[in-house]
Amino acid sequence: MKGLWLARLARPDLLRPITELAAHLADWSVNHDRMLHRLVCYAKSTLDLRLCMYVGDKPEDLSLRLYADADFAGCNFTAKSTTGGYLCLVGPKTFYPLAWISKRQTSVSRSTTEAEVVALAHCTFTETIPTLSLWERLLGREVQVAYMEDNQATIKVVQAGFSQKLRHILRTHKVNLASLSEVIEHSPSASIDYIDTKEQAADVFTKALEPLKWPNALKLLGMFKKSVLRFVNPG
Repeated sequence: MKGLWLARLARPDLLRPITELAAHLADWSVNHDRMLHRLVCYAKSTLDLRLCMYVGDKPEDLSLRLYADADFAGCNFTAKSTTGGYLCLVGPKTFYPLAWISKRQTSVSRSTTEAEVVALAHCTFTETIPTLSLWERLLGREVQVAYMEDNQATIKVVQAGFSQKLRHILRTHKVNLASLSEVIEHSPSASIDYIDTKEQAADVFTKALEPLKWPNALKLLGMFKKSVLRFVNPG
């Protein structure tokens, strides 16, 4: 529980492995002991990592940005996908993480596009819209929201509100797709934009990344070592 508290408060890089271990409390094994030991060793060796936030813009220049991603059939046992999300307050000279999500999906998706739609819907309706209401009240104006997606098929499906290839999806997924289309297409303050996978900040919440990709993942999260913070240029 202490690790989960830390991950939710200031160490988003720890969230995915902690939630993965938490899902196996009822069927714990020796292999999970090894995973926990590796996680603790990583946390101890990265005590100098800091989640950096900076605000250098006027209130009228601020907007929200949601990075949403999914790891298709990431679970080897259930074939369920994993949802990842990273919600930030951004501006020309502003980067302020507000919330991050790593959660196993409750039903099996039959394609990457379907898993991405479920992930985007979960992040939108559990974090983005409630946060949007708060910031619109604080700033006293309509706040722009940019949904960052690295799957072009998902963008087209959400914009259309329907796909012939997804005609098999169950009622819950149909509601996810229809409600997403309504939020993004019928709201003048919302947009869905394509982003390269290398710039997808939510990727770290969906699966274990290769060591070579880890430094870039930390940079996308806004995490830097304490010794180099003075060299980070917010502009």
